[in-house]
Amino acid sequence: MEFVRNTFLWSLIITFGLLQLAYAPRPFISDFDTLNVDVNKKFVKFCNFTLIPYNNHQAINGNIFFRKDIYNISVVHWVTSFKSDGRLWVLYNITMNGCQLLEDKFNNLNVITKAVVQGIKQKMPALPNGCPFKKDVNHALSHFYLDEEMLPVFVPNIKFETAFNLLSNNEYFFKLRLTAHIESITGKGNKTRKRP
Repeated sequence: MEFVRNTFLWSLIITFGLLQLAYAPRPFISDFDTLNVDVNKKFVKFCNFTLIPYNNHQAINGNIFFRKDIYNISVVHWVTSFKSDGRLWVLYNITMNGCQLLEDKFNNLNVITKAVVQGIKQKMPALPNGCPFKKDVNHALSHFYLDEEMLPVFVPNIKFETAFNLLSNNEYFFKLRLTAHIESITGKGNKTRKRP
């Protein structure tokens, strides 16, 4: 009986510890630094995306109107950084079926890409639930920022570049490139920054 009680208590302690790790405030701050957008005028009628201050972050705000309905969408998403010796470090580079992303059929995504895709879908209500992107519809993205809660609990200090490139039948129609950073709140060799 004593063994069962001790096992139960240790299970409870471990469970509460894991919950605290999962739901405690992240020990870092993440933010976008620069934004660059390129569009193919054959597909895009109007596009305007900028970084704006929002909720103590730099958020992406803007909208896009397509010139025609767009089918057969592919999404190329990559993240790169530089190693301490200056060599390029490709954290990941993946190509996804954009129509399946719109349909929420993306089981094999890494945790960060999945969180970003879900965040974009929440902040862009005009996105369809499948292909195509409809022409002349205002696809507005409001206040999307790199929320620390969408990232894993332990992430190192890092400056990185990331891109979402959208293609239709292997022809690009939208490229979004960002530089961003993740910085420890406590410092540990870096300047200390207070949580907003």
